[in-house]
Amino acid sequence: MTTTARFWDRLQDELKSASDRARKEAERAVRTGVLRMDLVSLRRDRSRTQAKIGERVLALWGEEKLGSLVEDTETLRLKSVVQSIEELIAVKEQELRTVREKTPDATAPASS
Repeated sequence: MTTTARFWDRLQDELKSASDRARKEAERAVRTGVLRMDLVSLRRDRSRTQAKIGERVLALWGEEKLGSLVEDTETLRLKSVVQSIEELIAVKEQELRTVREKTPDATAPASS
């Protein structure tokens, strides 16, 4: 009787362990997907803002005020926005690398 009870206990532990590993892997996959979508969105925002900078430079060039580019408040604001987006991209890329590096070891026993 104890052999049967131990068998069921081991089976229950194995199922719990497999379930925990599957849950952790699913959470990691979701987090990776969210981070990748965040990066796509941030890169798109950066491209749009850079395009606005280009439009602003073209407008200043047309007005023959290109020399005032470094003093133009709108250009400086857009430059600041691009820099902040690039910082966010760097943070998200690092977070994505960290999540990818934390791949659970399928052979390691789950800790309770």
